[in-house]
Amino acid sequence: MKQGLLFMLFILGCQSTVPKPKAQLDLAYPKAIYKTYKSPCTYQFKHNDISNPNALSACSTTLEYPLLQAKLYLTYFDLTQTSLDTLLLDFDKRLQLFGKTASKAQESAFESKQNNVLGSCVMLVGNSPSNLHFFGTDAKNHFLTGSLLFESTPNYDSLAPAIAYIKNDVQLLLESLKWEQEKTISF
Repeated sequence: MKQGLLFMLFILGCQSTVPKPKAQLDLAYPKAIYKTYKSPCTYQFKHNDISNPNALSACSTTLEYPLLQAKLYLTYFDLTQTSLDTLLLDFDKRLQLFGKTASKAQESAFESKQNNVLGSCVMLVGNSPSNLHFFGTDAKNHFLTGSLLFESTPNYDSLAPAIAYIKNDVQLLLESLKWEQEKTISF
């Protein structure tokens, strides 16, 4: 019995723990190549060529990212028929709704005097159903808003690289957003 106990102590005593190396996912997304999307409405912008634009209605579009299993929903509003204040309140309510499970919100404002666009992009950090929200407007006639949704359960740690990749696309979308003044919209 003493020999068995000594043998067990010898086996257990000789084992040492080896720390595991720190590992990170190596998610490599393709380098973004941008092309112009012209909406049947009064706006156009550049989008990543790995996203596929699909018209949902006359003025709403979805940019589908099959590789990332994500969709960027874009909705256009004519400010001659909808109040800017109402749309901004709706944007804030959407941030409050999706931000309930977020630990923080990172907002970046945008302005292009050349294209007559000002806007905001908000990234919600945390397990939110939608981590990225934005809008662009000329404050007189046009308002474009968007939200990012993934086809998976919200897990910010896993989705963070994809969110950052698409956020770069959203920033370029806002920078390249242009309004076509000569067209009129009928609803």
